[in-house]
Order: sequence, then structure tokens, then C-alpha cells
Amino acid sequence: MGAIIETGYPKLAAKGRLKYDKVREKHLLLLPEKVVVLNETAASILALCDGTQSVQTITETLRASLEIRDTAAFPTFEKMVSDVTKFVMDMTEEGWVVIQHEKTS
Repeated sequence: MGAIIETGYPKLAAKGRLKYDKVREKHLLLLPEKVVVLNETAASILALCDGTQSVQTITETLRASLEIRDTAAFPTFEKMVSDVTKFVMDMTEEGWVVIQHEKTS
């Protein structure tokens, strides 16, 4: 599975939809007969799983979006790639993300 993550392009499964609930101020993943409440990081990663970006590119985008004030407390890029990879793999096992071998246009 690691090689697939390295060379594949994660995409939110067709059955899933991301939504922000303004009333509850929560990010949600809407699935048939299920709603998953997401934290900010999970929502950010899933929003980038559009079939056009690799895990490395998703990580680069996330890292660039963060304001780094204390670089000593900030995880290394390699650690972030590892964490994002694990998250995407977990979401793939749940069936909420699919890994494509070619970029979506």
C-alpha cells in the first residue's frame, strides 16, 4: 500500500461529500447513512484529496498554508508526509478515499 500512496493520487470516494456545518461550526464528511465529524486537519487533508495531487503535494500544500512561528516545535516535512500518508491509508481502508493511478483532469 505504501507504494500506491507514493505514486497514486488520493481522491474522496464518490459516496462522500465534505461540508462545513455553520451552526455547529464543525467540518463534516457526509456518507450514505453516516456523518463523520472531522477536525480541521482531517478536513484540510480530505479537501485536497481531489485526484490531482500526490500525498507529497498535499503535504507541501498543507505545510505552506501553516504559519510557522516556532520552527523547533514544527514537525519535519518527512514526519508530516508520514502522518498524511497514514491518514490517507486509514481513510482508504474505511472506503472514504480511493487511490487513483493517474491524475484526474
